[in-house]
Amino acid sequence: MQINFKGFKNTGIGVDVNKYHKRILKNNSMYITPPYVHLSLTTTLNNIGDNDRKFFGEILEKFPNKYQCDTINFHYDKYYSQSLKRYKKEFWLNDKPLVLRDENLNIFSKLAKLFTKISNTKNLPFDDFYIKSDECKANFNYFFMNGQKDSLPEFHNPKTVRKNALNMEKEFFDIMSEYFNS
Repeated sequence: MQINFKGFKNTGIGVDVNKYHKRILKNNSMYITPPYVHLSLTTTLNNIGDNDRKFFGEILEKFPNKYQCDTINFHYDKYYSQSLKRYKKEFWLNDKPLVLRDENLNIFSKLAKLFTKISNTKNLPFDDFYIKSDECKANFNYFFMNGQKDSLPEFHNPKTVRKNALNMEKEFFDIMSEYFNS
């Protein structure tokens, strides 16, 4: 089912994956990058067509974006901790840590619904000048710091956005299942 609406704009999802340990310094095996996944989502909500600004408003009320009041910036990091011998997960919402605990379950639920909606959306509108803007660069600063600034158009490609949203929707299901079963 593909949904066509205009409840948000300038939606982009960038993903960086490292499946294996990588040695940072050639001559020193102590400095390694662990396996990891980093995801950045940005979307600007509005009430044109669907009332997404109203429906997802709780996210912005509890985790306001002080620079772009209608924009959600979500970052997810999953990385292997050598000392714990397991993967750790960190969540950031509008530059604030989002901790997975009972009082934040509604926020996680809303984020899961947002990823579901994005993955089922046919038309993902964005302004052409947005991709070249400082706002877009700030929203995807992780990728700029890692030399991937040329990836911004691909992160806003509707096919890529839907695919990454679907993958994150599945990841949210696994995260929540793990949380409720622990």
